[in-house]
Amino acid sequence: MPTIKDVAKSAGVSPSTVSRVINNHPRISSETKKRVEKSMKEIGYHPNIIARSLVKQKTNTLGLVMPYSTEEAFADPFYSEILRGIGSVAQNKEYSLLLITSNGMKEELEVTLKAVRSKRVDGLLILRARSNDKLLKELKKLKTPFVIVGRPEDEKNNFWVNNDNIESTKKLVEYLIGLGHEKIGVITGDSKYIVYKDRLEGYKRALEDNGIEYNPNYIIQTTGHHGLTTKYTKELLESYPKLTAIFAVDDLMAYGAILGIKELGLKVPGDVSVVGFNNNPLSQLITPSLTTVDINIFELGSTATKSLINIINKEPTEYYHEIVKTNMIIRDSCGGYKG
Repeated sequence: MPTIKDVAKSAGVSPSTVSRVINNHPRISSETKKRVEKSMKEIGYHPNIIARSLVKQKTNTLGLVMPYSTEEAFADPFYSEILRGIGSVAQNKEYSLLLITSNGMKEELEVTLKAVRSKRVDGLLILRARSNDKLLKELKKLKTPFVIVGRPEDEKNNFWVNNDNIESTKKLVEYLIGLGHEKIGVITGDSKYIVYKDRLEGYKRALEDNGIEYNPNYIIQTTGHHGLTTKYTKELLESYPKLTAIFAVDDLMAYGAILGIKELGLKVPGDVSVVGFNNNPLSQLITPSLTTVDINIFELGSTATKSLINIINKEPTEYYHEIVKTNMIIRDSCGGYKG
């Protein structure tokens, strides 16, 4: 197996110079770095990552805190896409990824803190923002670098990356209003997740700004389970048959809503228009194709990962956040009100 001495001999430099190249020492010239890296590749030398980690007190591993079990998370295309964004940056920066999944908040706290205390990760990407989050408080006590994908309750004292969910939702609902819809139902998720609170707030603001009365009875809350969403949609439309449109806070819920509408013998968009959120890949393939908001999931993941690596390496003294732009995608699931 090739050693540092072999690389040094091949590149015509000292072993200490090779070591500095491996550790990205700032005083090594780009010419020397290229020559050493070329020699490493030619003779098949690979640095001992574990040894480097022990010396640097770093693992070069990022922990990804998922809000669900592995099975549930990967049933949602959002997570496969955000992992693609995270992985693109992590690979480029030579970081490995550790997936942290759980069944509930208590287990999430235990598993995540175990990974941190056992020094298995250099920092964490928390792929959700939740109310009264004990995990954030514990991580701050441990001085663990972390970035939240989502808007935390304490915006000014955290690093986070998000979309403007309130404004994006307001524009989406106003699109429905512009088509003549005033009685618009909402399918939302667990209120402990701030993203759902923000999207519901955007809905309320759209109604208020357009002089439409808000009716809390038009709101149904679901876990996101496909069967439940279909069931609740049918119950909502049976209770309030004058509803002409439904806003679902994410695309998976919109799919369940469309199925529920069809099971009632109604047509989308002929009888009820439907809009979703997130622009999951399936949204352009279902029938009818779904009008939704593209939140640029890949960019959310890549931006959050860049921020975390920056925090790990540079330790910024002030908290900051970044907002990723959204785009409304108009497809076939909406039509004008025919009443």
